Amino acid sequence: MKRLFILTLVFEMILFSSCTQSPGGSAKRLSRSANNSGTLTLKANKRYLIFPCSRGIFGKSRLFINVDGNPYMSVYNALITASNPDHWRFIDLKLMQGKELSVRIEGPDSAAIKMVRTSDTIPGKYPIYKESGRPKVHFSPLRGWLNDPCGMICYQGTWHLYFANKRFYNSMGDCNSFWGHATSTDLLHWEEQPLFLAAVEGQYSFWTGAAAVDVDNTTGLGKPGKPAIVYSANNGGWGQSFTQCIFVSTDGGMTVESNPDMMYKPLPPEASRRGGGTRDPMVIWYPPEKKWVMVVYNQPPGGKYSFFFFESKDLKNWTKTSVMEDMYECPNLFQLPVDGNKADMRWIIWGSPTEYLIGKFNGKAFVPDDNRRLRANFGQYSASQVFANSPGGRIVQIGWAHCCNYDGEFSQMAAFPLDLTLRTTSEGLRLHAEFIPELAKLRNEGIKQNNLVVKPAAPLKVGDISQPVEIIAEFDPGKASQITFTGPELDISWSAGSQEVKVMEVGKPEEETYGYWAEGCVATYGKVARLNPKNGRMTLHILLDISSVEVTTSAGDYIIKGRDYRKLGEKSPLEIRAEGGDVKFSRLEVYPLKSIHGD
Repeated sequence: MKRLFILTLVFEMILFSSCTQSPGGSAKRLSRSANNSGTLTLKANKRYLIFPCSRGIFGKSRLFINVDGNPYMSVYNALITASNPDHWRFIDLKLMQGKELSVRIEGPDSAAIKMVRTSDTIPGKYPIYKESGRPKVHFSPLRGWLNDPCGMICYQGTWHLYFANKRFYNSMGDCNSFWGHATSTDLLHWEEQPLFLAAVEGQYSFWTGAAAVDVDNTTGLGKPGKPAIVYSANNGGWGQSFTQCIFVSTDGGMTVESNPDMMYKPLPPEASRRGGGTRDPMVIWYPPEKKWVMVVYNQPPGGKYSFFFFESKDLKNWTKTSVMEDMYECPNLFQLPVDGNKADMRWIIWGSPTEYLIGKFNGKAFVPDDNRRLRANFGQYSASQVFANSPGGRIVQIGWAHCCNYDGEFSQMAAFPLDLTLRTTSEGLRLHAEFIPELAKLRNEGIKQNNLVVKPAAPLKVGDISQPVEIIAEFDPGKASQITFTGPELDISWSAGSQEVKVMEVGKPEEETYGYWAEGCVATYGKVARLNPKNGRMTLHILLDISSVEVTTSAGDYIIKGRDYRKLGEKSPLEIRAEGGDVKFSRLEVYPLKSIHGD
């Protein structure tokens, strides 16, 4: 029997390794081995290379792709399946046309190699962007997991959103970290581009970083009218310590060139910066001294979470200039004018937990005006970044929204873009966040009401919040003790006693709303925002998608919480309740919103 089994296995391998035709007609060569491994070679002759996948968080397959003989991608824990795929994941081949691809799948589903092929479409039970739970007014990845925004930059009229992406499973994981890439001309409608940076076993796994325009052509790679873009990222995983990397793009941010003199150079002194991992490098150009500045997060052994500052003239040789303690992950450093006055500029330094400080930056160290950690963002939100090189010095911020924790085609989404300004308040200078004005372009005909009174015994019902909607509510709370905006998967309240706005999960107490949920990772960096009436009035600007609730307040704070699309029902009105007294609305507007995906 053993000999018969061996002969049968050899015969099957010979049949399987024969040259076949893909459904699209391109020749491909398949082979299977006895150790749960399947390989395939084919030409990149269509837009996508597609893979059959199952639902889940992690899979059991390992995927390796070479392009023209060079390692391009390695993935562990891929959700690839050899039978009854739930959906198909893909690699965009737009920039690889005509190249030879070599694909290897290892693991119990290696037979899936027979189903791998090139295609001009992404097959599945649902058309792309029409899947269950897909946000309709927020960017979310076509496939796989999204977390930290990376390298965000505006370049010659195009907004580039890069993001941490696990293309073949639905979790943040530890290695296999890619940079996904999407572009937009209006900050609303995003077109996903080919992967920007991919992970390769034992070599690369790219995490959070930043971007800046090489205005003085220090790389020597820019051309007249088309300066290069410099990217910083950290490489880690595969059992390696984190190191910082510099890449350069000469084609407007679509692809990058690597320079061995710039890549994988540990910033000195490396030994003092191990421990929590040296990562999340942000690179900026500092015009007064014509030099590059890099801010890197690290926790030295036995030390505090800190931001380390470095300087360089050539992007190759870096010198440490200062350390700022008690700052955590994903540094952002940017300037804003006070009350719009460009003669009075301040620097803001920001960390992942949405804490920030206001002060001055002298090119070597950040000097805060005081040591108070301030906050403008609350809820399920972290790792935010601002776009570099925005026109007119505009500061536009996007964060990772810890929503859409799914096990299907994709998981997680980007928060809606915010405009940040720096304003004088009774408590001093404060960042002010508000939804970008481009949001108004998504409005359908809505409901506008002025001088409206809501009484405790007569709640107001208006609009339909089962689909994306924008709500602008300007009101005088009078003697009311509480005002609530409620409906399916919606519970926003303002309390006169605490002078706070809360965005709660319907039917759950506060500690459960903002704790770590059993079904996934949720930021816990704040649960309420303070809001006092000014001249007797206050404003809430509410943005509802089928998977999220976002609120900006007239005090400049921002709050976000997830929403379960399965509980929304159909044509569910917004209900506004007043307790303890009448509430006078000088302005109440409710606008249904168009989907950014065109449906």
